[in-house]
Amino acid sequence: MKSTIICFLIICFNILNLNSQEQVLSFKNETLSKRMSKDSYTLSNTTNSDLAIVILERKEVFVYLFDSSFNQKNVIKTKNIKAKYNEALGYSIDNNLYSILYTNENRNKFSILSLDFNTLNGASKEIDIDFGNDLFLDTINYDNKLYLLSANSDSEITIRLFDNVSNFKILKTFTLDEISNDTNLLSSKMSFGPFLFAGKEVSNITKIDRRVPSAIEHTSNENKIYQDGKSIYLTFDINEKSTLVYTIDLESLSLSLNSIPYPKANSKPFKKFNSFLYKDKLYQIVSSKEDMKFAINTLNGKLIKEFYINKEQPITIKNSPIIQEGATALPFVTKRELEETKKYLRKISSGQLGLTVIEQDNAYYITLGGFKITSNSSPMMATTANGHFVGFNTTYANYSGYAITKSTYFNSIFDLDFNHRKGAFKENVFDKIKTYKETLKYSTAEDVFFHNNILYLGYFNQKESEYNLVKF
Repeated sequence: MKSTIICFLIICFNILNLNSQEQVLSFKNETLSKRMSKDSYTLSNTTNSDLAIVILERKEVFVYLFDSSFNQKNVIKTKNIKAKYNEALGYSIDNNLYSILYTNENRNKFSILSLDFNTLNGASKEIDIDFGNDLFLDTINYDNKLYLLSANSDSEITIRLFDNVSNFKILKTFTLDEISNDTNLLSSKMSFGPFLFAGKEVSNITKIDRRVPSAIEHTSNENKIYQDGKSIYLTFDINEKSTLVYTIDLESLSLSLNSIPYPKANSKPFKKFNSFLYKDKLYQIVSSKEDMKFAINTLNGKLIKEFYINKEQPITIKNSPIIQEGATALPFVTKRELEETKKYLRKISSGQLGLTVIEQDNAYYITLGGFKITSNSSPMMATTANGHFVGFNTTYANYSGYAITKSTYFNSIFDLDFNHRKGAFKENVFDKIKTYKETLKYSTAEDVFFHNNILYLGYFNQKESEYNLVKF
């Protein structure tokens, strides 16, 4: 009887928790097919808090514009961009003109989809971008403007600004003098099992959205880019001495560098290094098969706290078992727990180290581990239902990757002074979205994004021909 009551209370709690999610918007579109899957993405206006919701279905695009209270202002129906432009890189907003930059699979051809909410017309136009010796690196959205970053093998980064018509004007070129390896910005290698082949050059920088949880695979890259308003942070864990943190100010167009030393080894030198930038702190992890250190530093290089793990001793700062996810030695087993510290150290030190940090419930939730690249490993992309990519939505990329982790790790909780705190990991916002999605039927065109610093889930209900927006 007692167990029955407990189960009933748990069910009631879960139902109440699901119902507590606020649906802020719902609208019909019965023109769209009930049979074909759809794509969607959003364009957030940081000046007046308007929100444009883009719904795509093969050759048609519907764009709905809402004000800050989610009252509909206008809608545009137009032709979709050419199919070969399968990735939306970023957007700019100039009053009521919304411009979206697209690229092809090789990222060497570009097109602009222009949406004019004054005339309620849309049009696409292919454009040429003269990169010179550079290759496309990434895009940044700031203050409704679209910045394009390119790079070359001489460790130079050039910043261009979109003029809201069809041109990208060069603003400035920075040379990262301390980056000596010509593959730190651009990679020209492709891996197939144990073999490496020369391939096309692509960006070797991973974009991180620090507002939401990340997977180890996403953060294990040695080279990362973060954005905090007008500031772009480029971090490199490419030598055995320190993490290099470059800061680019988009308003002053200035570059600064901080070099934060790694924790020193107690005996044999560490051979594996990585870091994660969260708010104004740099978190570092270094390891070998014998031991590991985890450190928290200011961006000026001042050590705040350091923790040491030895293979012969239990891990005292973990709030979960040591978890290995992905392929294991046992058939059909994709997740298991490791008992010994030395097995954990051996696993993470044989691949790429990674860590993630998020603040939740007045504490830091931190995951420490590693990821081993295999022939089945693939980059995390914000893939839509029809195989398109939304390159500028790193929130959705984090969400997509968070559900398919294949790493070895443990979880830790620290208070705001970085003292270890006991207790179990609570569900995060991605866990809540996953639980909510389990209640949905006939959903497509899913999107997870921030608008006015609030996280939303958007989706289209095929059966009801209805788009819904839910606040988390």
